[in-house]
Amino acid sequence: MILGDKEIYKIALITTIIGVIGLIISSSYIETKELTIEEITSNNINEKISVNGTISEIKYSKNSNTCFLTLYDGSGKLNIIVFESGLTDFEDHNIDINQFKNKKVKVTGTVTQYNNELELTIDDVNGLEII
Repeated sequence: MILGDKEIYKIALITTIIGVIGLIISSSYIETKELTIEEITSNNINEKISVNGTISEIKYSKNSNTCFLTLYDGSGKLNIIVFESGLTDFEDHNIDINQFKNKKVKVTGTVTQYNNELELTIDDVNGLEII
C-alpha cells in the first residue's frame, strides 16, 4: 500500500495534535527541580528551580522598582531578584515582602546570570513561600 501526500499529511496532523494534547496534560505534573545553592551551575541558566533557605537581607534599588533578597541555605548564598512586575503582584495580594526576612522560605524562580554571578529571578507571589 502506497500512501499519498494527503494521507501522510493527515497522519502527521493527527500525530501532532495528539502530541500537543499530551504535553498540555503532562505539563501540570512536571515539578521544578529542587537544588541547594551549591548545586546551581551555569548549566541551570534559564531553568526554573526551587531552593530552600533563609532570607537574611532585603534591599531595594534606588534607581528602579526592584527588590534584592539574599538567601542562605547552609551551602552558600544566592541573590534573589524581584522586578517591578513581581513586586506589583506582591502588592496586589497584600503581601509585604519584608515579612520574609529571617524566615525559612522556599524560592521558586528562573536562574539568571548577571556580572558572572548566578541569581534567581522570581516573577510573582508564587515564587516565595514561608516553610
